Amino acid sequence: MTVEATSRASHLLIVEDEPMIGRILEHKLVREGHRVSWVRSLAEAEHVLAAGGVDLALVDATLDGDGLEFGASMAATQAAPRWGWLALVEGRDGWAPGRALAAGAAGVVVKPFKPTAVAVQVDAALRGAAA
Repeated sequence: MTVEATSRASHLLIVEDEPMIGRILEHKLVREGHRVSWVRSLAEAEHVLAAGGVDLALVDATLDGDGLEFGASMAATQAAPRWGWLALVEGRDGWAPGRALAAGAAGVVVKPFKPTAVAVQVDAALRGAAA
């Protein structure tokens, strides 16, 4: 299921199967003025990406087995997010941030997170990519 909200030009794709985390991210990022598509599976993410127009993706590293592999493979497709992707990793996995960056993530969001910190990281990724 895809949940969308309209706003300014930046279109964010959240790929997260945990409803509470997805809702928190969606709510905060929509309030920050982004257009958000939230999906709960990699198959749904592929569908949204195929439609085009995604600027940045936030991908759960553990989703459907290996969200990091999915993130890495996105870059090789024509439907890749324009400014890359951020990995959502579990704080208890000390190796996950390094693996995410090695897989090509533009940044890492460690769960649990503060929604405001995620919004800052998203804006920094979008600004950095536009520079």
